[in-house]
Amino acid sequence: MSDPNYNPQPYPSQEQPQYQQPQYGQQQTYEQSQYAQPQSNPYADSQQYAQQPQYGQSQYQQPQYVQSPYGQQSYMGQQPADTGSFGWAVLGFFFPIVGLILFLVWKSEKPVSAKQAGMGALASVISTVVLWILLIVFAVIVGSAVTY
Repeated sequence: MSDPNYNPQPYPSQEQPQYQQPQYGQQQTYEQSQYAQPQSNPYADSQQYAQQPQYGQSQYQQPQYVQSPYGQQSYMGQQPADTGSFGWAVLGFFFPIVGLILFLVWKSEKPVSAKQAGMGALASVISTVVLWILLIVFAVIVGSAVTY
C-alpha cells in the first residue's frame, strides 16, 4: 500500500462507467479545480452577531482586592497549633544543625516547637563534648598504665 499510484476503486456497478487503472511508468495529469468566490455567512448577517465591540466599554469587572496593612498576615485560616512535640527534640539531637536552623527560623512564629528543636540540638552538642572529654581521659589513663 505504499505505491504512490495505488488508487482504490469501488466495485464497478452498472450505473458507473469503468475507469482504467493507470499503468506503471506513465505520468498522470491532474486537473486543478476552480474555486468559486466565497459566499457570505448568513448567520453573521444578522444584527445580533455582526456587532463590533465598542472600545472604551469595559466588558468585565475586575474584583476589588483589599490590601492588608503592613505586618499583618493576609491568611485568614486557622494557624496550626504550636504543640512543641518531643519529635522536634529528637530531630535536633540527631541532626544538631537542623535543630539550630529550626530554632532560628521558628523562634518568633512557633516558640514552643523552636525551643524543643533548640534544646535537642544543644543536648546533642553537650553530649558530644562530654563524650570526647571522657574518651581523652580514658586514653590518658590507659596510656599511662601501660609499662614497657
